Amino acid sequence: MKKTLFGFENKRDSGLFLLCWIAYTSTYICRLNFSAIIPELTSGNIMSESRIATISSIFFICYGMGQLFSGIIGDRLNTRIMVFSGVLVSSVCNILIFFFHSYESLLVLWALNGIVQSLVWTPILKIASVEYDPASRDKFGINMATTVPIGTVLSYALSLVTLLFLPWNYVFLVCGTVVGAAAIIWFAGTGKLKLRKHQKAVKEESKKSIGAAAILKICFTSGVVLMLIPIMVQGTLKDSVTQWTPEFFSSQFGSSTTFSLAMTMVLPIVNVTGAFIAKRVNKKINNELKTSVLFFMIAVGFLALLRLFAGKSAILSLVCMAGVTNCMFAINVMLITMVPLRFSKQGIVSTVGGILNATAYIGCAATNMVAGKILDNTGSWNTLFVFWIALGVVAAAVSLVASFIWKKNRD
Repeated sequence: MKKTLFGFENKRDSGLFLLCWIAYTSTYICRLNFSAIIPELTSGNIMSESRIATISSIFFICYGMGQLFSGIIGDRLNTRIMVFSGVLVSSVCNILIFFFHSYESLLVLWALNGIVQSLVWTPILKIASVEYDPASRDKFGINMATTVPIGTVLSYALSLVTLLFLPWNYVFLVCGTVVGAAAIIWFAGTGKLKLRKHQKAVKEESKKSIGAAAILKICFTSGVVLMLIPIMVQGTLKDSVTQWTPEFFSSQFGSSTTFSLAMTMVLPIVNVTGAFIAKRVNKKINNELKTSVLFFMIAVGFLALLRLFAGKSAILSLVCMAGVTNCMFAINVMLITMVPLRFSKQGIVSTVGGILNATAYIGCAATNMVAGKILDNTGSWNTLFVFWIALGVVAAAVSLVASFIWKKNRD
């Protein structure tokens, strides 16, 4: 049978994937734009690193806590409306920051941005679990992984172009407007597709509704509970490294904000390959956790090299950072996307996805605040790199232990 765009069997599957891809990609545009303007805030003495870390962390905390809630309701409610609400209100939050950008305003609006963005990912996972057959479902998961690097590139590109001509608060206006358009595309497009299978599955699962005790038992026996530690670490290394990269180049090499952003954009471009590399590696290993162990150890090696090159070579530092984020992106695909989809038979894809994603972002929030304190109190990037290396080693060890439990219980 001839495959359509994105490798699916029919146009409807391709169209639905594209709409999901647009919706989730757009969330990164209105998420990483804050990271893009950090050098502007610090160089202009507008805000300290610890305050910046607090704003960033409040997003991760709210996003993470929201994932727990959206994961549960995503298995039971209308996901089309959930995704639309999340994308649209995120757009509004960013546009409001253009007008109200004091520290207090940023803190409140960025927290709300985190809450509403949490309504997007787990419902999309739920759609994938019921609208696609198992083979197409895996393809959906791998292809969706490209949303992160491409969304990152788009966020930094829009921010960079805006900063070339306008003050930093205009970044939020531009990004918010683009994401508002994405919300409209999602709502109009999914209205025409009519997610019949999904709505039927939601009604059926609402009736049988697996209880909290049963979900907890599944999480323990499958190894999901142990996975929370490596998931927390990959969230830290994936998002913290990306967030602090513009500031790193600005402080260590005296780069301008726009040049630092241009350098940072290399990371997600490289990271596009991470999902497909992880897929090939896991095809041979056939265990998402053991695949994660391999990538954690490679990342630790890159972090060790980064300690040597920091402040000495911008190019080699960038190569090492790209290596770290590429590895974390590969792990993210394994643990945040592929693992939840293994629970399709139990009807708890959205719930498990919410738990795992919540852990990633809550962990990132906590460690990101530590990163801000390290830079504020010591000014030492070297200390921060040692902290990240220690996290990577711990995550690799726990992933190895969890891999044996997961092997016995995965579908």
